Amino acid sequence: MKAIRYYKKLFAMFMLLAPLALGQSVLKTYYAEDLTRVPGIIEVSPGFTTVMDFWDTVSTLASAKGELLRVESAGPRILVSATQKAGQTDLVVEVAGRTLLFTLKIGPGTGPRRYVIELSRARGSVSAPASTYIPPANPAPVPAPAQGASQAPAAPLAPETVRFTTTAQVPSDSKGTVTVFFTLENRGNRTLAADPGRLVITQGGNRVAYSLKREPLRTLINPGEAQSGLITLENVKPGEISLEWSLVEIGTGRALSLKRSVMAGTRIELEGK
Repeated sequence: MKAIRYYKKLFAMFMLLAPLALGQSVLKTYYAEDLTRVPGIIEVSPGFTTVMDFWDTVSTLASAKGELLRVESAGPRILVSATQKAGQTDLVVEVAGRTLLFTLKIGPGTGPRRYVIELSRARGSVSAPASTYIPPANPAPVPAPAQGASQAPAAPLAPETVRFTTTAQVPSDSKGTVTVFFTLENRGNRTLAADPGRLVITQGGNRVAYSLKREPLRTLINPGEAQSGLITLENVKPGEISLEWSLVEIGTGRALSLKRSVMAGTRIELEGK
Protein backbone atom coordinates (compact mmCIF):
# COMPACT_ATOMS: atom_id res chain seq x y z
CA MET A 1 0.00 0.00 0.00
CA LYS A 2 1.39 3.34 -1.02
CA ALA A 3 1.31 6.01 1.67
CA ILE A 4 -0.05 9.41 0.74
CA ARG A 5 2.27 12.27 1.59
CA TYR A 6 0.59 15.11 3.38
CA TYR A 7 2.00 18.52 4.17
CA LYS A 8 1.46 21.31 6.69
CA LYS A 9 1.30 24.01 4.02
CA LEU A 10 -2.18 23.77 2.49
CA PHE A 11 -2.46 26.70 0.12
CA ALA A 12 0.17 25.38 -2.32
CA MET A 13 -2.11 22.54 -3.44
CA PHE A 14 -5.49 24.27 -3.68
CA MET A 15 -4.95 27.32 -5.94
CA LEU A 16 -7.53 26.32 -8.58
CA LEU A 17 -10.51 25.18 -6.51
CA ALA A 18 -13.94 26.56 -7.47
CA PRO A 19 -16.02 28.60 -4.97
CA LEU A 20 -17.91 26.81 -2.22
CA ALA A 21 -21.57 27.56 -1.52
CA LEU A 22 -23.79 26.76 1.44
CA GLY A 23 -26.44 24.99 -0.59
CA GLN A 24 -23.84 22.66 -2.13
CA SER A 25 -22.59 21.21 1.16
CA VAL A 26 -23.45 17.58 1.86
CA LEU A 27 -23.33 16.41 5.48
CA LYS A 28 -23.07 12.73 6.42
CA THR A 29 -22.00 11.08 9.67
CA TYR A 30 -20.07 7.81 10.04
CA TYR A 31 -19.11 5.97 13.24
CA ALA A 32 -15.76 4.41 14.07
CA GLU A 33 -17.38 1.25 15.41
CA ASP A 34 -18.72 0.57 11.89
CA LEU A 35 -15.70 1.74 9.90
CA THR A 36 -13.38 -0.79 11.50
CA ARG A 37 -15.39 -3.52 9.71
CA VAL A 38 -17.14 -1.98 6.71
CA PRO A 39 -15.61 0.82 4.58
CA GLY A 40 -17.52 4.08 4.47
CA ILE A 41 -18.20 5.61 1.04
CA ILE A 42 -16.58 9.01 0.48
CA GLU A 43 -17.44 10.87 -2.73
CA VAL A 44 -15.04 13.33 -4.33
CA SER A 45 -15.74 15.54 -7.35
CA PRO A 46 -13.04 17.13 -9.53
CA GLY A 47 -12.67 20.82 -8.80
CA PHE A 48 -14.21 20.60 -5.32
CA THR A 49 -12.97 19.77 -1.83
CA THR A 50 -14.23 16.91 0.32
CA VAL A 51 -13.79 17.53 4.06
CA MET A 52 -13.53 14.69 6.60
CA ASP A 53 -13.80 15.69 10.26
CA PHE A 54 -12.83 13.12 12.93
CA TRP A 55 -13.46 13.06 16.68
CA ASP A 56 -9.71 12.98 17.39
CA THR A 57 -6.36 13.71 15.76
CA VAL A 58 -5.48 11.80 12.58
CA SER A 59 -2.12 10.07 13.06
CA THR A 60 -1.56 8.30 9.71
CA LEU A 61 -3.36 7.73 6.41
CA ALA A 62 -2.66 5.67 3.31
CA SER A 63 -4.15 4.72 -0.06
CA ALA A 64 -3.42 2.12 -2.72
CA LYS A 65 -3.83 4.68 -5.53
CA GLY A 66 -2.46 7.88 -4.10
CA GLU A 67 -2.02 9.31 -7.60
CA LEU A 68 -5.81 9.79 -7.85
CA LEU A 69 -5.95 12.17 -4.90
CA ARG A 70 -4.54 15.20 -3.19
CA VAL A 71 -4.83 14.79 0.57
CA GLU A 72 -4.02 17.25 3.36
CA SER A 73 -4.28 16.50 7.07
CA ALA A 74 -4.08 18.71 10.16
CA GLY A 75 -5.33 17.70 13.59
CA PRO A 76 -8.74 16.00 13.32
CA ARG A 77 -9.42 17.14 9.74
CA ILE A 78 -8.60 15.71 6.29
CA LEU A 79 -9.10 17.60 3.01
CA VAL A 80 -9.39 15.52 -0.18
CA SER A 81 -9.46 16.63 -3.81
CA ALA A 82 -9.29 14.61 -7.03
CA THR A 83 -6.51 14.69 -9.61
CA GLN A 84 -8.49 12.56 -12.09
CA LYS A 85 -12.03 12.87 -13.50
CA ALA A 86 -13.04 9.38 -12.38
CA GLY A 87 -11.73 6.48 -10.37
CA GLN A 88 -11.97 4.58 -7.11
CA THR A 89 -9.53 3.72 -4.36
CA ASP A 90 -9.27 3.02 -0.68
CA LEU A 91 -8.30 5.31 2.19
CA VAL A 92 -7.09 3.86 5.49
CA VAL A 93 -6.99 6.31 8.40
CA GLU A 94 -5.50 5.77 11.85
CA VAL A 95 -7.25 7.77 14.59
CA ALA A 96 -6.68 7.30 18.34
CA GLY A 97 -5.38 3.75 17.81
CA ARG A 98 -8.30 2.73 15.56
CA THR A 99 -7.88 1.76 11.91
CA LEU A 100 -10.80 3.15 9.88
CA LEU A 101 -11.64 2.00 6.35
CA PHE A 102 -13.03 4.13 3.52
CA THR A 103 -13.74 3.71 -0.19
CA LEU A 104 -13.21 6.92 -2.18
CA LYS A 105 -15.23 7.33 -5.37
CA ILE A 106 -14.30 10.08 -7.83
CA GLY A 107 -17.05 11.31 -10.13
CA PRO A 108 -18.98 14.35 -11.38
CA GLY A 109 -20.46 16.74 -8.85
CA THR A 110 -21.59 20.34 -8.37
CA GLY A 111 -20.03 21.19 -5.02
CA PRO A 112 -17.99 20.19 -1.99
CA ARG A 113 -18.89 17.45 0.45
CA ARG A 114 -18.32 17.11 4.14
CA TYR A 115 -18.27 13.97 6.30
CA VAL A 116 -18.21 13.77 10.09
CA ILE A 117 -16.70 10.69 11.74
CA GLU A 118 -17.73 10.17 15.37
CA LEU A 119 -16.33 7.66 17.84
CA SER A 120 -19.71 6.05 18.55
CA ARG A 121 -23.42 6.58 18.04
CA ALA A 122 -23.86 7.54 21.68
CA ARG A 123 -22.39 10.96 20.85
CA GLY A 124 -24.42 12.08 17.91
CA SER A 125 -26.96 9.62 16.54
CA VAL A 126 -30.04 11.10 18.26
CA SER A 127 -29.27 14.72 17.42
CA ALA A 128 -31.58 16.96 15.46
CA PRO A 129 -30.84 17.44 11.76
CA ALA A 130 -28.67 20.21 10.42
CA SER A 131 -30.25 23.60 9.89
CA THR A 132 -29.29 27.04 8.68
CA TYR A 133 -29.00 30.13 10.86
CA ILE A 134 -29.08 33.60 9.29
CA PRO A 135 -28.51 36.49 11.72
CA PRO A 136 -30.77 39.55 11.52
CA ALA A 137 -29.68 42.40 9.28
CA ASN A 138 -29.30 44.74 12.27
CA PRO A 139 -28.50 42.46 15.20
CA ALA A 140 -29.17 43.78 18.67
CA PRO A 141 -26.68 43.20 21.48
CA VAL A 142 -27.02 39.64 22.76
CA PRO A 143 -27.50 39.49 26.55
CA ALA A 144 -25.55 36.96 28.56
CA PRO A 145 -27.70 33.88 29.31
CA ALA A 146 -29.14 33.70 32.79
CA GLN A 147 -27.45 31.01 34.84
CA GLY A 148 -29.27 31.40 38.13
CA ALA A 149 -25.92 31.95 39.83
CA SER A 150 -24.18 34.84 41.53
CA GLN A 151 -23.89 38.08 39.57
CA ALA A 152 -20.21 38.40 40.49
CA PRO A 153 -17.84 38.46 37.49
CA ALA A 154 -17.05 34.94 36.35
CA ALA A 155 -13.53 33.76 35.58
CA PRO A 156 -12.92 33.09 31.87
CA LEU A 157 -12.83 29.55 30.56
CA ALA A 158 -9.46 27.98 29.91
CA PRO A 159 -8.69 27.89 26.14
CA GLU A 160 -8.02 24.14 26.23
CA THR A 161 -11.67 23.57 27.20
CA VAL A 162 -12.69 23.85 23.54
CA ARG A 163 -11.01 22.64 20.34
CA PHE A 164 -12.02 25.10 17.62
CA THR A 165 -10.97 23.92 14.16
CA THR A 166 -11.63 25.99 11.05
CA THR A 167 -10.96 25.48 7.36
CA ALA A 168 -11.56 28.54 5.19
CA GLN A 169 -11.71 28.62 1.42
CA VAL A 170 -11.46 32.13 0.00
CA PRO A 171 -11.98 32.02 -3.78
CA SER A 172 -11.21 34.90 -6.11
CA ASP A 173 -14.64 35.12 -7.69
CA SER A 174 -16.59 38.29 -8.45
CA LYS A 175 -19.15 37.54 -5.72
CA GLY A 176 -16.58 37.74 -2.93
CA THR A 177 -17.75 34.45 -1.40
CA VAL A 178 -15.94 33.05 1.63
CA THR A 179 -16.71 29.62 3.09
CA VAL A 180 -15.55 28.41 6.50
CA PHE A 181 -15.96 24.83 7.74
CA PHE A 182 -15.76 24.63 11.53
CA THR A 183 -15.82 22.13 14.39
CA LEU A 184 -16.39 22.95 18.08
CA GLU A 185 -15.35 20.13 20.44
CA ASN A 186 -16.17 20.37 24.15
CA ARG A 187 -13.18 18.97 26.05
CA GLY A 188 -14.29 20.26 29.43
CA ASN A 189 -16.44 18.80 32.20
CA ARG A 190 -19.48 21.09 31.77
CA THR A 191 -21.97 21.76 29.00
CA LEU A 192 -21.19 24.71 26.72
CA ALA A 193 -23.67 27.03 25.03
CA ALA A 194 -22.64 27.87 21.45
CA ASP A 195 -25.33 30.37 20.50
CA PRO A 196 -24.98 31.28 16.79
CA GLY A 197 -26.34 34.70 17.68
CA ARG A 198 -23.12 35.36 19.59
CA LEU A 199 -20.94 34.81 16.52
CA VAL A 200 -19.72 38.15 15.19
CA ILE A 201 -17.96 38.44 11.83
CA THR A 202 -16.39 41.74 10.86
CA GLN A 203 -14.20 43.27 8.20
CA GLY A 204 -12.62 46.68 8.66
CA GLY A 205 -14.68 47.21 11.79
CA ASN A 206 -18.00 46.56 10.01
CA ARG A 207 -20.20 43.52 10.47
CA VAL A 208 -20.35 41.04 7.60
CA ALA A 209 -23.60 39.25 6.72
CA TYR A 210 -23.37 35.45 6.84
CA SER A 211 -25.36 32.24 7.06
CA LEU A 212 -24.46 29.33 9.33
CA LYS A 213 -25.35 25.69 8.84
CA ARG A 214 -24.59 23.34 11.73
CA GLU A 215 -24.95 19.71 12.78
CA PRO A 216 -26.40 18.79 15.21
CA LEU A 217 -29.06 21.53 15.49
CA ARG A 218 -28.46 22.26 19.18
CA THR A 219 -27.04 25.26 20.98
CA LEU A 220 -25.73 23.14 23.87
CA ILE A 221 -22.61 20.98 23.47
CA ASN A 222 -22.21 18.39 26.22
CA PRO A 223 -18.81 17.22 27.52
CA GLY A 224 -17.15 14.99 24.94
CA GLU A 225 -19.47 16.08 22.15
CA ALA A 226 -18.72 18.13 19.05
CA GLN A 227 -20.68 20.36 16.71
CA SER A 228 -19.69 21.01 13.11
CA GLY A 229 -20.98 23.34 10.46
CA LEU A 230 -20.46 25.68 7.56
CA ILE A 231 -20.35 29.49 7.55
CA THR A 232 -20.87 31.28 4.24
CA LEU A 233 -20.10 34.96 3.70
CA GLU A 234 -21.04 36.93 0.59
CA ASN A 235 -19.77 40.17 -0.96
CA VAL A 236 -16.54 40.15 1.01
CA LYS A 237 -13.90 42.71 0.03
CA PRO A 238 -10.15 42.01 -0.13
CA GLY A 239 -8.55 42.14 3.30
CA GLU A 240 -8.70 40.47 6.69
CA ILE A 241 -11.96 38.99 7.98
CA SER A 242 -12.36 38.49 11.74
CA LEU A 243 -14.55 35.87 13.43
CA GLU A 244 -15.31 36.00 17.16
CA TRP A 245 -17.61 33.52 18.89
CA SER A 246 -18.45 33.87 22.58
CA LEU A 247 -19.24 30.52 24.26
CA VAL A 248 -20.69 30.23 27.78
CA GLU A 249 -20.23 27.42 30.30
CA ILE A 250 -23.57 26.29 31.70
CA GLY A 251 -23.78 26.40 35.49
CA THR A 252 -20.92 28.84 36.04
CA GLY A 253 -21.54 31.53 33.45
CA ARG A 254 -17.86 31.58 32.54
CA ALA A 255 -17.16 32.79 29.01
CA LEU A 256 -14.68 31.83 26.31
CA SER A 257 -14.05 34.03 23.30
CA LEU A 258 -12.93 32.05 20.24
CA LYS A 259 -11.22 34.14 17.58
CA ARG A 260 -10.11 33.44 14.03
CA SER A 261 -9.03 35.61 11.11
CA VAL A 262 -9.05 34.93 7.35
CA MET A 263 -7.16 36.92 4.74
CA ALA A 264 -9.04 37.16 1.44
CA GLY A 265 -7.19 35.47 -1.43
CA THR A 266 -7.31 32.27 -3.47
CA ARG A 267 -6.20 29.63 -0.99
CA ILE A 268 -7.20 27.23 1.74
CA GLU A 269 -6.49 28.23 5.33
CA LEU A 270 -6.70 25.58 8.05
CA GLU A 271 -6.29 26.40 11.72
CA GLY A 272 -6.89 24.24 14.75
CA LYS A 273 -6.68 24.76 18.49
